Amino acid sequence: MAEETNDAKKEKDDKGDEKKEGGGDALKGVGNLASPEAILMLCIAGVIDIISAIPIINAVSDILGVIIIGGWYVITRPGQIIKKAVIRFIMVVVFELIPVVSIAPSWTWFVYKTIKDG
Repeated sequence: MAEETNDAKKEKDDKGDEKKEGGGDALKGVGNLASPEAILMLCIAGVIDIISAIPIINAVSDILGVIIIGGWYVITRPGQIIKKAVIRFIMVVVFELIPVVSIAPSWTWFVYKTIKDG
């Protein structure tokens, strides 16, 4: 019986070593943010947020945000109707419509949270 226990421990250790070599668990959250899609969308969201700081073209940035980031969300997550993310998107759209408050980087925050959540 002691031999069986030792063999079982060795098998568990071998499986644990395989996970450590792959390194998938250690970089799980970082991999999502380092993907080309995430980098591109974070840059686009940043540009839209910078444009929204200019009062004259604030409405244009709101429309661009809804079309580009909303379209990205619908295309990349077609079957997922995540209640929290939809509420988050609506909050960002309303937040961006308020003139002075729209200077905050809300589109970048939305993209970051969407990518980080999954």
